[in-house]
Amino acid sequence: MSDLWLTRAKLVTPRGILDGAVRVLDGRITALRSKVPRGIKGYDCRGAYLAPGFIDLHVWGDPERVSRDAARAGTTAFLTTLGPNSSRGLLAQLRELHVEQRLPGAACLGAHLEGPFVNPARGGALPRRRMRRPTRRELQALARQAGGRLRLMTLAPELPGAAEAIRWCRRHGVVVSLGHSDADAASARRAVEAGARAVTHVFNAMRPLHHRETSLLDVALTERRLTTMVILDGVHVSPSAFRLLMRAKGPEEIALVTDSIRRAGWPVVRRQGAFYTTRGTLAGSDLTMMDAVHNAVTFAGLALTDAVRMASEVPARLLGLRDRGALATGRRADLVAFDRRFRVLLTLVAGRVVFQRGHSS
Repeated sequence: MSDLWLTRAKLVTPRGILDGAVRVLDGRITALRSKVPRGIKGYDCRGAYLAPGFIDLHVWGDPERVSRDAARAGTTAFLTTLGPNSSRGLLAQLRELHVEQRLPGAACLGAHLEGPFVNPARGGALPRRRMRRPTRRELQALARQAGGRLRLMTLAPELPGAAEAIRWCRRHGVVVSLGHSDADAASARRAVEAGARAVTHVFNAMRPLHHRETSLLDVALTERRLTTMVILDGVHVSPSAFRLLMRAKGPEEIALVTDSIRRAGWPVVRRQGAFYTTRGTLAGSDLTMMDAVHNAVTFAGLALTDAVRMASEVPARLLGLRDRGALATGRRADLVAFDRRFRVLLTLVAGRVVFQRGHSS
């Protein structure tokens, strides 16, 4: 039986930031107390913040490498992103993904398919030759092979067959996110009615906002049923654009993501805090989830509780994960402790210490 107290912490809870301690027993949060019983020894947080662990819905690279790297930045769970590939190649990648495997750090929850069902006109750095319309045959193959490995799919709603694909995803428990799309507002709204529930890296790889020509972005900013994922590195989205997003959506409808390719092994160039292809196309970020939380506070003057919510509660809710995403009794002990300079001190996954600052891992 694993029993651990985290003491003298500033608890980032749904009710605000409270001074107190947390008891972790067998991988769950079993108590939140203002004071701990006498004689109890545990991890002394020394006034650091203690928050629910972050969930990154969009990160690239080998899951084992990502797992260790992500834990150092407060991420306790993630979806590994797969880009456009042949049908055979895509199915092989999904079969090889072991979501129940114990990793050295953050847990891999499954896959996010960023393609192949996206629009080459807004393909960005993704391989356009692998992009295609969804077909019933390919969706049925995914149903047979993917099992519970497929959790999130980015899809362009203007493609032929998109509505049927969205309905298929709903039946199979896959969240649909709209992105890499040249859709107008009407196409985006039809996708929402079919069951789409998110937008992939809002502002990026879609038509820009125009006061006469409607787009997916119009719907992303105004539709309450859509959670907008945002890459908050100051390159993909400017601080002022993020402030606009905050005014339009609020923290309960925004999920912070990294779209990090630092562990993807691609031939890219790092410039001004992001990665670009050799042809100069923006390809992905060098962001961590802790960086994103810090930037949310800095760019928009957000309360820390709201910034943390966008990194934990919102992505958990989008994936239907009711056992994590908040600092509350009964939840999984996926936790991160960090100081006022946003340096991660401790990361726990299901009550297991997977990173501790100053200790080799």
